[in-house]
Amino acid sequence: MEFMSNKLSVTYYVRSSGKFVTEKVYASDFLCWMYNTRPGHLVTNLFMKRKFISRLYGWFHRQGWSRRKIKPFAEAMQVNTDDLCCSLEDFATFNDFFVREIDLSKRPIHTDLQTCIAPADGKVLAYQSITDDTPFRIKRSMFNLQGFVRDRVIAEEFSGGSMVVSRLSFADYHHFHFPDSGLPGESVSIQGAYHAGGPYARTTLVPFYTENHRMRTSFDSDHFGRILIIEVGALTVGSIQQRYQPGVRVPKAARKGYFELGGSTVVLLFTKGAIELDKDLCVNTESEIETYVRFGDSIGKVPAEKLGTPR
Repeated sequence: MEFMSNKLSVTYYVRSSGKFVTEKVYASDFLCWMYNTRPGHLVTNLFMKRKFISRLYGWFHRQGWSRRKIKPFAEAMQVNTDDLCCSLEDFATFNDFFVREIDLSKRPIHTDLQTCIAPADGKVLAYQSITDDTPFRIKRSMFNLQGFVRDRVIAEEFSGGSMVVSRLSFADYHHFHFPDSGLPGESVSIQGAYHAGGPYARTTLVPFYTENHRMRTSFDSDHFGRILIIEVGALTVGSIQQRYQPGVRVPKAARKGYFELGGSTVVLLFTKGAIELDKDLCVNTESEIETYVRFGDSIGKVPAEKLGTPR
């Protein structure tokens, strides 16, 4: 099993250590072939981006024999096992390990009410202001707000607002959580393809944000107004599972759901002026540098001019 090669080099900044790290890309040779060769492009467009391929991949990894992959994968990808709720030997399948829960008592949550937390472990890009009519590039993918949310009215509501993109790699903890306390609405499924979520194409732009399957949830947060939470599926993601109850208030950091098997992305959209994103995230993003942020860490605060202002 090939985990990493020199063909793909994705470097990011780790906020907790202050160091730059080269990402360990799972099946990097295959991803490089898919997105950077003519035969790979053909196979990707004909087969690999299709839903049935990801579902089939997920089915294989729910079989008992797949548990043999757990230990070598965890070692090669340097998965943090300190916060697991059980040992590696206790997982019955590779998928069980992939959707693992963690001991949340070992994860400090930023408790300041005026602070918005990261909804997941992942590599973050933060944009203080985006518009609904101007496409722009996020790494090797094109982003357009209206195409992303698939709703003109919603796009207009969040035009000029802020956006945080958290990209989860294959080795990350794949549950996602609410960034603030508040009242969540129903999740709306937007059907689509299953392109890989990482910046693996060298010369082409992958239509990840406008074509991939995703789920959109409106969240009336207590301190940041209306937030749109969008989970984006990716290559080999079997499904996006929601585990919250619409219309029932949730506390900050409550578990919302999880991705089944594969790298994925969580996007938060804020209305104009609702949040002041952390400066380090925005500065790194301007240089196209992803910042690794763990679930529970700060990503932004209530703007100073809104402190003490009732909603």
